[in-house]
Amino acid sequence: MAHLIFYTCLLVFCQISTLHAQPPAKPPKPDVSQFDFTKGAKLPSGAPHDWTLGPTGARGWIYSEKGHTGDSRQILITKVAKDSPAFGILEVDDVILGIGTKKFTYDARKEFAKAITEAEELKNKGSLKLMRWRKGKTQTIVLKLKVMGTYSETAPYDCPKSAKVFDDACMAIAKRGLDKVNIDNDMNALALLASGKKEYLPMLSDYAKKVSNYSTESMATWYYGYANMFLAEYVIATGDKSVFEGMKRLAMESARGQSIVGTWGHKFAKPSGGLYGYGCMNQPGLSLTISMI
Repeated sequence: MAHLIFYTCLLVFCQISTLHAQPPAKPPKPDVSQFDFTKGAKLPSGAPHDWTLGPTGARGWIYSEKGHTGDSRQILITKVAKDSPAFGILEVDDVILGIGTKKFTYDARKEFAKAITEAEELKNKGSLKLMRWRKGKTQTIVLKLKVMGTYSETAPYDCPKSAKVFDDACMAIAKRGLDKVNIDNDMNALALLASGKKEYLPMLSDYAKKVSNYSTESMATWYYGYANMFLAEYVIATGDKSVFEGMKRLAMESARGQSIVGTWGHKFAKPSGGLYGYGCMNQPGLSLTISMI
């Protein structure tokens, strides 16, 4: 009887607790006023990275909370590339407050991106109108962007504008070059390869040779997947078998680096078949699996 009374009381207590439980409190709204650069705010040390501002040639710092920019209402200019649309019109420490004559009313990053898309349409002739604050004065300025047209409903497929964006990106990659082997260049090389343009083949051939000789132990699971993926696609697309042995080595090291149950972590598996650190990782596992296929 005693244990029955105890469990009855426990059940009643749980029901009462559930009835009176309060919903979790919403996190307080972040105080973004400390980042009002028109009132003398300065970037704190260790502030998150700045952002590329599309085809303007400028970069800007935008307030973000764990990568989300929803509470941002200003863009602080941090860099302006020479001979870009922004050169001579925007300067470091300028603040973009809005589009045209209206201040940002929601996510500044998204509003800015939307304005770029609209400016690139034929009807707007590439004119991007911005509200610029500089040393206490606010005025509307105009950046002249390249007219790219309008995205189709099927974008990026069967879309002339997407094709133009891709072609411009490939030309930028080729101009910068593929110097050392890393994940960025593996993906950039895949883009050049996907273009199907013969003028990129000498650069791709040189990069493929670098990748075929690539080796590392630190974070190998992250690097090998993208490296092997590029080499596999390169061999399929070009028929160049001179890098085949390098590709085979990368694939075999990756296969032997799997855990006892076939997963990958931050590093290749221990001799015992277990993984280092906190276990298997989806992202390197995905890139390695794709590359092996």
